[in-house]
Amino acid sequence: MQAIAQPITLTEEEVVAITGYHRAAFQLRRLEEMGIPAHRRPDNTVMVLRVYATTRPAAEAAPEKQEPKLRLIRK
Repeated sequence: MQAIAQPITLTEEEVVAITGYHRAAFQLRRLEEMGIPAHRRPDNTVMVLRVYATTRPAAEAAPEKQEPKLRLIRK
C-alpha cells in the first residue's frame, strides 16, 4: 500500500482558511502572529511549508519546567 504524497507547501485555499484573509500582506501578518514562518513569492502569493502548519511549536511541545525548591535562609 502506497502513501499519498502531499505537496510540501500549503495551497492558497489552505492559507486563506488558516488566516481568514485573501490579501498577502494580511496573511503574512496573521501567520507571523501565530508563529508560523512564511514568505512572499514573486507572484505575490504566500508560501508556507506544510510542516510548520501541521506540527506544534517546540514551546508548546516542551514539558513545563519545575520551579526550584528554595530553603529559607533567614534565622
